Amino acid sequence: MDTLQNRVQEQDLSRLEADLAGRIDALFRRCPGLYGFAVLEGSQVTRERAAAHLEGDLFLSDLTCHPGLGQDYCAELCEEISHALLELVDEQPDAAGLLPGRTFARTMH
Repeated sequence: MDTLQNRVQEQDLSRLEADLAGRIDALFRRCPGLYGFAVLEGSQVTRERAAAHLEGDLFLSDLTCHPGLGQDYCAELCEEISHALLELVDEQPDAAGLLPGRTFARTMH
């Protein structure tokens, strides 16, 4: 029974990861000036790094966007990212466990 339960949990986790990846990919396609961001727990983020409070102890941080696009664009990006992540957590509460400590980037070097 434990093996079956583990398989189901792994499938659920895989489904959540795939849904998160799809939403992040869509976010980067919609926001070409967005380079990356992180989601951190409150104890890990400083005021300088915090871009927005998501919910509970989760914060959007280290928002990086094209420098020539200005503060207004970065504020819009914050709203767009927050909305996408909170919508995912609202639809699938277990997804909240996937977010803390993650960095999302357009490209990895």
